Amino acid sequence: MGIIDRIKGRIQDRLNDPAFMGLVQEQSLKDLLVRREFRITEEYLQREFMKKALDDELVEFNLTIGDGYGELSGRLKKRLVPFAIPFSVSFTIEGLEFSAARKCVFLKLGPVAPLNLEWLTRKVVERIPFMSLSGEMLVCDLNRVPRLAELFAQRVKGISIWDYITLKELWLKRGEIGGRVGVVL
Repeated sequence: MGIIDRIKGRIQDRLNDPAFMGLVQEQSLKDLLVRREFRITEEYLQREFMKKALDDELVEFNLTIGDGYGELSGRLKKRLVPFAIPFSVSFTIEGLEFSAARKCVFLKLGPVAPLNLEWLTRKVVERIPFMSLSGEMLVCDLNRVPRLAELFAQRVKGISIWDYITLKELWLKRGEIGGRVGVVL
C-alpha cells in the first residue's frame, strides 16, 4: 500500500468517525463530505435568486437548465420604451477556480436574443449581486452567494474545512446544477 492509499484511508476513517462528524453540524456539509457530490435544483435557484431580482424594471426573470447549458430569459422595462423588452441568453460552463483565495465559476455567454444590447446585458447581470461581466465571460463569485458564503465561513476548531476541499467538476444537467468535490492534501 502506497502513501497516497494510506492518506486516503486516513481521510476516509475521519469521515466515518462519529466524533468528527459531530463537529460538523451543518447537514448539507455532512452530505457533501460523505457523498462528495452535490445537486442544486432549478426550482431552488429560481426561488432564492431569480424572484428576488424582480422590480419595476426587470418584470420577468427565469432560469432554465438543460443538458450542458443554461438559459436566462425575461423582460426588461425601460421608461422611454412603451413595452417591456424581451431577452434571452444561453450560457455554458467555461471553467472554474476553487482555491482558498478565490471560488469562482466562469460562464461563457451565448448570443443574446432578440438584440444584443450591452446595456441590457449589464443591467440583468447587475441584478444578481454575485455575478459580474467581463466581455462575453460571466463570473459567478461563489463567496458572495448568500447560502454558500455562510457555509464557506464555517470553521471546525478554528480551521476552515474549505481549505481542504476543492470543486473538481461542475455540470449542467436538465433541471439542476451538479458537481463533484475532492479533498486537497
